[in-house]
Amino acid sequence: MRCSVICAALSAAWLLASCTTDARVARHEFDRVPAPVVEAMHQARASATAGAHAAPALKSVTLAELLRQSDLRSPGLAAAYHRWRAAVAEIGTAVEIPEAMLEFYEGIEDARSNIMLDGGKRGVMFTQPITNPGKLVAREKMLAAEATVMAQDYDAIRRNVRLRATMSYFDLQALDARVVVTGELVGLMRSLEESMEPMLASGMATQAEFLRMQVERAEMESDLASLKLRRGALVRQLVAASGVELAPDVKLEALAFASARTLLPERTRLFVAVEENPMLRMEHARAAVAHARRVEAHWMWVPDFVVGASWMDMGTPMGEGGTWSGVSVRAGISIPWQFHVNKARSDAAAANELAARLVVEQRKLDLLAELDFALFELADAERMQKLLDDDVLPKARMALDLVRSDFTTGKARFGDVLGAQRSLLAGELSRIRARTEVLKARAMLLSLTGLQLKGEGE
Repeated sequence: MRCSVICAALSAAWLLASCTTDARVARHEFDRVPAPVVEAMHQARASATAGAHAAPALKSVTLAELLRQSDLRSPGLAAAYHRWRAAVAEIGTAVEIPEAMLEFYEGIEDARSNIMLDGGKRGVMFTQPITNPGKLVAREKMLAAEATVMAQDYDAIRRNVRLRATMSYFDLQALDARVVVTGELVGLMRSLEESMEPMLASGMATQAEFLRMQVERAEMESDLASLKLRRGALVRQLVAASGVELAPDVKLEALAFASARTLLPERTRLFVAVEENPMLRMEHARAAVAHARRVEAHWMWVPDFVVGASWMDMGTPMGEGGTWSGVSVRAGISIPWQFHVNKARSDAAAANELAARLVVEQRKLDLLAELDFALFELADAERMQKLLDDDVLPKARMALDLVRSDFTTGKARFGDVLGAQRSLLAGELSRIRARTEVLKARAMLLSLTGLQLKGEGE
């Protein structure tokens, strides 16, 4: 007897430990969210329900400050946090068992109507169904795994928010750089146009060439005006990506040009970092959910339990005085006789688990393909930027200076001047585009691996 009691106690302790370990880990992961972020998330919830005033629009912002603010103000990230919070709270429902039932009855007796007591005058009955512990443990493991899915979803959305905000920031920087370059060329064309006026009087330039210069300048000024009009739309895209309210004329850091090659970690380290990508870890967590569902389906073959107790007032037996009471206890088990249903549930859970594990493999292949493509885009953009910085642009600037000097002395034709200006503009725009692609590729690699990449000398 003593041995059986000890075994029962040890079994209960083991079940209790199994039933709380996964939940403890899931709750600990949730509690690791920084306090400022938690406060901002709760403020976002309060503002959504109470209509609080929006934060003032920023007049200037750096990329680092924008990313920090996006962690606090992004509605999409706040929604992911509260989904995670709901999943963690849902773990507490894992130990749910059917509610107990308490019944009271009063017998009716009437000799004239031939109604007699049925076993007793009155009574109280208590019944408590008890789910078998295996189901409870499997259910909690499943809910803890679902909370882990929401944790990885929060991390994945955070990376996506930061990636979108970074990409939009670089697009806006590139637009500002194009405005500067185009404005400088418009200024050069105006000065050249002014220098052509005395050349018309001396016959060194024709009226047709002067009109053509005015047309070229007007087209470039139109392009400049178009770029300035487009800026407002890009600012709104940046606001939507980050959740941070910005003024329409917000000032950003100037696009930094650097020809140094990006220092990449070893390929093995990149692969290991991809294994920690939240999108992949989310699929692993979903596979854990599917496994827990399969275990829960297996426990459907195990019966549940029922315990109860009752008290009954038996009334006064015939010919005797006083009151007689009856007390009883009951215990029983359910009969899982629906074998076809349990088998179908087990087969479905096994198929879903296999599908979830295959999704993990497919997600890994997709992430590795994205990694290789991002590495190619980075290498190609850096190659183009180096070519433009070291060879194309210096020669284009030198060619424009020489052609302008020769044109004022009558040694060069007007078409040569326009060609040199167009070549310089195309080179400058290509340089801006190449630098933007380098920065975007770095941001993509950061999102995929979580590794901050820098160039030589940075």
